[in-house]
Amino acid sequence: MALGWGAWHARRASASTEAFFAADRSLPWWLAGTSIVATTFAADTPLAIAGLVATDGIAGNWFWWADVLPVVIGAFIVSHLWKRSGVLTDNEITELRYGGRPAAGLRLFRALYFGVLRNAIVMGWVNLAMVKILALALGLDEDQSLLVLGGLFLLTVAYTLMAGLIGVVFTDFLQFGLALLGSILLAILAVEDLGGLQPVLDRLEGERDLLSIFPSPDDGDAFWAFLAYVGVKSWSSGNTEGNGYTAQRILATRSERDARLASLWYAIAHFAIRPWPWIIVGLVAVVRFPGLEDPESGYVVVMLDVLPPGLLGLLIAAMLAAFMSTIDTQLNWGASYLTHDIYKRFIDPDATERRLVVVARLSIVALAAIGAAATLMMDSVADAWKLLATITAGTGLILLLRWLWWRINAWSEIAVMTASLVGANLVDAWTEIAFPFSLVVVVAFALPVAFVVTLLTPPEDPEVLRRFYERVRPAGAWAPVADRAGLELRGLGWQPWVDVAAATLGIYAAIAGTAGLLFGDPLGGLASWALAGALLGYAVRSANRVPD
Repeated sequence: MALGWGAWHARRASASTEAFFAADRSLPWWLAGTSIVATTFAADTPLAIAGLVATDGIAGNWFWWADVLPVVIGAFIVSHLWKRSGVLTDNEITELRYGGRPAAGLRLFRALYFGVLRNAIVMGWVNLAMVKILALALGLDEDQSLLVLGGLFLLTVAYTLMAGLIGVVFTDFLQFGLALLGSILLAILAVEDLGGLQPVLDRLEGERDLLSIFPSPDDGDAFWAFLAYVGVKSWSSGNTEGNGYTAQRILATRSERDARLASLWYAIAHFAIRPWPWIIVGLVAVVRFPGLEDPESGYVVVMLDVLPPGLLGLLIAAMLAAFMSTIDTQLNWGASYLTHDIYKRFIDPDATERRLVVVARLSIVALAAIGAAATLMMDSVADAWKLLATITAGTGLILLLRWLWWRINAWSEIAVMTASLVGANLVDAWTEIAFPFSLVVVVAFALPVAFVVTLLTPPEDPEVLRRFYERVRPAGAWAPVADRAGLELRGLGWQPWVDVAAATLGIYAAIAGTAGLLFGDPLGGLASWALAGALLGYAVRSANRVPD
């Protein structure tokens, strides 16, 4: 189906880079949002979450649950601004918001840093998870697993080459449905095999901390880790303003309203709905296979132990689909950087659309090779997640402020990215501080450096700021720009923050409600879901209203 869909849309994708990387700006909110969710659901995700549950309990998921706030901020404050900008890649905003050589240098650096380095890390851990699944599920050694993975990788590259983003998002939609269905099926059968959920909970009676969503202050490092995630990672991570492949989907939507709804749907589905089948299987793995040498393998071991032939094949197919839905996005998004932000911008500004599409396809092949090489350098999926969080610590706030405060300049971004990367390496080399406390140290180092550099360097050229303000119409601290240009100042006001608070609390209420229904507190669970319904209903209505 993936290859057929790719072939069907090959001619459309070949028409222009707008078609190849932005699907002709035609995506409805439900398709764009689901595609983002599918991209973040790879073969690595169930394995990593099962590993977190085994080592840190359900509360270990605050490592990524803390990202609810930045994703929701992106939905209500930034997503419609992305759409207004009209850029082809999120990296292109660099030279719309900033000017001169610093902006050009930043654009080139970000294209290489995110399009190649970060992309390689993500594809490496996704490939690593798939190697683990193939080795365990099919009884293959590492070389055989890599050979099978190579065939699957080539299949994914093939339809991504042909159909561009329109092929990616539609296959994402199909693959996500298959992968989610398989995950739910495994969770149900794994619990039934032990006689129901209550026997699982009874056998975990001596380890009640595994079932707690919120660690108590008596839990020591677990409690402080929770505070680090919620108090620091939530607002400092690079997810705050929806960059990368998230922005690519937003830029490809058909309207500002679709951009906001796509972002909100992603937040709800990603955090409140999707993870619970994996968490349940992770708990079953703790009960059935305590003390696994590799906790991340618990998910696959439960698959092999519980599922009969046929259903096991279906779930392996679901894992393959999840793998493909992430790899296709990473390849298309990374190629957009190499093609639009490097080749067209710095090498051949007058290149025809036909040549650019050829460059895009060659870029996909090159990125696939780099991602394959990165796989051989990794041992743990969760460790790779933590590495990426640490080397980007502090960047999220600066990326958000570039939309809200006129004084942020290109040097602000250069400083925070450099300081976070250097700080992460210094903490790793010179201290014994473990994650997530290392993340707090890096943020405490990187943000002061960024603000000092901002205030010591001159503001952006007034003409550059005026052009950005007229085109994007941001709200916030833009008074000097608005006054100089004779334009109306758009204050941010309190309404967007009310919307952010409602959506954030609604998603957390949904998480708590599901936990209550599963783990013996039905009244509390129903009450939490009632609150979640009210708050999220309000948030959806607000997302439908696009600010002027």
